[in-house]
Amino acid sequence: MLIVFDLDDTLIDTSGTITPYKLKEFLTFLVRRGIDVGDWENAIAEITQLDKQCVTSKDTVRFTLERYGAVHLYPAALALYSEPLPKDFRIPTTPHAKNVLEVLHSRGNRLALVTGGKKDYQLEKIEKAGLEPALFSKIMVPADMKKRSAYESLLKDFLVLPGDCVVVGDRIPMDLVPAHDLGFRTVHMRWGRGHLWKKEKWIERSISDLSELLEIL
Repeated sequence: MLIVFDLDDTLIDTSGTITPYKLKEFLTFLVRRGIDVGDWENAIAEITQLDKQCVTSKDTVRFTLERYGAVHLYPAALALYSEPLPKDFRIPTTPHAKNVLEVLHSRGNRLALVTGGKKDYQLEKIEKAGLEPALFSKIMVPADMKKRSAYESLLKDFLVLPGDCVVVGDRIPMDLVPAHDLGFRTVHMRWGRGHLWKKEKWIERSISDLSELLEIL
């Protein structure tokens, strides 16, 4: 079986560590550009709440800049989200992620990682989370965030049928819809932004801990 994982808020706790750091970076950037964000603690609380309701970080940046009348800063502000993290920054995995990967791999499954974004930045996250790249038969980072073509490529590379593939991800529209459209099995990880969506009837399982995969697969 081919098991395809998303990275952010599926294997690593992006929303609990990277997101708070980047939100503070973003507000600091605005202040340095002369934008009055008001009381710092209130600004942090407001942008944090907004981010929990946004499907992507791009939406958080765009809505915040619209609020402060600083849309012209969008390209520079968005670039902050893919800048390297501090050298000593560590990213925890979601619960049991490392063990689950090792067990699934030891059972003879082939594992793949498909994560959207800037390649260097996504690879940095993998390193800082202490994930073992060798466990994955393939790691793909589509820059346009669109995963369907990556899934199609995996079918050709591994010569497998869609029904023998499972995709595990937190964001239903980005991770699971294109997989379902191709006939893949799907597992929804309810972590971070994964809580924004209700379970669709076509989703095989909805989990909040990757250890549940060991009973499903």
